[in-house]
Amino acid sequence: MAVLAELQFLTPTAALVALAAIVPLAVLALTDRRSGRTRRLLGLPPTGLAARLVLPIAVCGVCGLVAFAAAQPIVRTERPRLTRRDAQAFVALDISRSMLASASLRAPSRIERAKAVADKLRAGLSDVPIGVATFTDRPLPLLFPTTSAGAFTATVAKAVAIERPPPRAQATTVTTFDAIGPLPGSGYFTPTIAHRVLFVVTDAESEGFDVDGVRQSFATRPRIDVVVVRVGSSKEHVYGPDGLPEPAYAPPPATDRSLKQFLKATHGKSFGESNVAGAVRAARADLGTGPREQLGTVSGRKDLAPYFVLAAILPLGVVLRRRNF
Repeated sequence: MAVLAELQFLTPTAALVALAAIVPLAVLALTDRRSGRTRRLLGLPPTGLAARLVLPIAVCGVCGLVAFAAAQPIVRTERPRLTRRDAQAFVALDISRSMLASASLRAPSRIERAKAVADKLRAGLSDVPIGVATFTDRPLPLLFPTTSAGAFTATVAKAVAIERPPPRAQATTVTTFDAIGPLPGSGYFTPTIAHRVLFVVTDAESEGFDVDGVRQSFATRPRIDVVVVRVGSSKEHVYGPDGLPEPAYAPPPATDRSLKQFLKATHGKSFGESNVAGAVRAARADLGTGPREQLGTVSGRKDLAPYFVLAAILPLGVVLRRRNF
């Protein structure tokens, strides 16, 4: 993939600050002249040329590097924006109330961490169109597969919220893997797409579900590869307005068994929230390789000014060590 790079200066006239070097250089020249006259009067040997040039070169280095930084140099890059034509993915986020649980009152909640996981999944599959969905006891598509990272990020940040929409059931545990069952036949993926991945980001706190129904649903072709990213632990609590753990919240005892049944029914893989990279690798392996097309270019920008400021520290150190000139 060819990447074009170009060096530009945002404020080129600011480089005139380098003219400030004239003053200290003039002082150095005058000092060197007086020093030479004094040495001749005292009969001392003249200072070597190398020693005499160290300080002027250091002053020029400081001023030059600072001037270069003041001109605000940047490197602009342009690279092709490629996308797979034969692959799509969906990230389905659990928005049940249990996703409010956290390790402490001020620690990030499961839903906050789930959103961060979704963004990492998007970044790891930047060349694959990805959509966003939510679920409790029913699924809801929010964004169909797109190559727009901005649309994905905005949807996750602004449209994903606890129990919006609310679940149909009124119970302590409303999450159920039955909600995932309808996805293969509900038009979430473009019919012509051969390679499909469904990420399920959840705390997996599901009661029993229709295992056979989910198995039959995910047996349809084209196959949908399932990757579960589990967030949360049994040590987390849902905190009420008073800042105390809600006594009504407790993980269902069937959580681990339900997750294992779901993975077996869908032939899915499971990863912890600390191993999102593993989930991305698994998805990459499932999607394989395929034809890609260019949808334009992606622009990048790298500011170089801080590096030149840091580089100026070295010659400045030389000047400060010999500040008694």
